Amino acid sequence: MSTNVKKIAVMGMLLAAQVVAGMFFSIKLQLVTIGFIFLPLSLTGILCGPLWAAAAGVMGDFLIAALGPYGYYFPMATTAFLSGLIYGLFLYRKPITVPRVTLCVITECLLCSILLQTYWITRLSGGGYLQLLWIRLGQNLLVAPVSVLCIRLVAPRVLTLGRQVLGAPVVGVAQK
Repeated sequence: MSTNVKKIAVMGMLLAAQVVAGMFFSIKLQLVTIGFIFLPLSLTGILCGPLWAAAAGVMGDFLIAALGPYGYYFPMATTAFLSGLIYGLFLYRKPITVPRVTLCVITECLLCSILLQTYWITRLSGGGYLQLLWIRLGQNLLVAPVSVLCIRLVAPRVLTLGRQVLGAPVVGVAQK
């Protein structure tokens, strides 16, 4: 089987995990959602690369919104695209060290979740950007360490699976 077919199969499984995480394993408040979508998306970036992860981010965002009660707001796809791209750029074929994962998560949180997603939410809700910005900053200060820990704990197992399934030259997890 070709590598692209295997990548599509792996991406499909991770996309399904992303949708399940987005639909069932998240805490939804009025303006803020705390979820675990980052984990399957980061794993897609680790195994398949930045463009595949960006595509998975958009597809997962669309599926979660389409299956949810609120509908889809297309500009938010840019946030999902950038999130997948960032995970892939930072983690694909690179050692999964704590500093690298931390920098990746902080970059994704600042650019995507705090700045861009806050903007889209204020466009939809009509609320004040700066008011929501503080709420989302607080949310991300709580979620970021959990994200780093989850990615660092799950990545070694996924990399082992990636070597077996994809046969791709996946860089191992550093011991630091």
